[in-house]
Amino acid sequence: MIIPTLNEEKYLRKTIDNVFLSAQNPNCLEVLVVDAGSTDHTLQTIEEMNVQTFLKPEFALKKYESLNYGMAQAKADVLIFLDADSILPKGFDEMILDKLSSRGTVGGAFDLVFDLSDWRLSVILALNRIRYRLGHLFYGDQAVFCRKTVAEAIGGFPEKELMESAFFCKKLKSKGRLKLIRKPIETSARRFNENGFFKVFWFDVTMWIRFVLNLPLDTYGKKYWGWNLKPNG
Repeated sequence: MIIPTLNEEKYLRKTIDNVFLSAQNPNCLEVLVVDAGSTDHTLQTIEEMNVQTFLKPEFALKKYESLNYGMAQAKADVLIFLDADSILPKGFDEMILDKLSSRGTVGGAFDLVFDLSDWRLSVILALNRIRYRLGHLFYGDQAVFCRKTVAEAIGGFPEKELMESAFFCKKLKSKGRLKLIRKPIETSARRFNENGFFKVFWFDVTMWIRFVLNLPLDTYGKKYWGWNLKPNG
């Protein structure tokens, strides 16, 4: 399991605690945290936990670098790419292995819910479910998983400052099917709360349209990461 971090002291310990509590076979887990130079106490909050940590400040604004580095360090056969503010469902490890046991399946991700109840977020979820259930191109907050051999065969995550997981899934689909686990992962709605619901919603829609039309995205990276680099966010 690879968790990229940058100023996640508020969420990371809870996320990792949940990983070990929710796994059917916690002793089989390998958890790697790749930190891109946090200015808060992200790594200090997990010092005594059974995880491997790597401090890589040169990966700031380049999440794909953190994901690829973690992938290279991992020894496990199955990789899970987990955001630091997301809570996996009970028995997630067995669910993943079950999906990967299907002939022709190379990876997948989880259905998604937010950690807050709000009608506006419900609209977002409904639209997102249509998008990813039809296209099977998943976002990072859905805990994309795959076999390491397949991830290596496609060259890992592409050098994209935004939507790196959707691009990664596009490459995975060239090797086989992606499956959706309907038991949802819970992710933080902080981006919407802290930066304005409609502003973030319109930004996300714009990025998806540009992704579908194969238009450049990297010029929008500074804006996105400006919302996400704040300590204790």
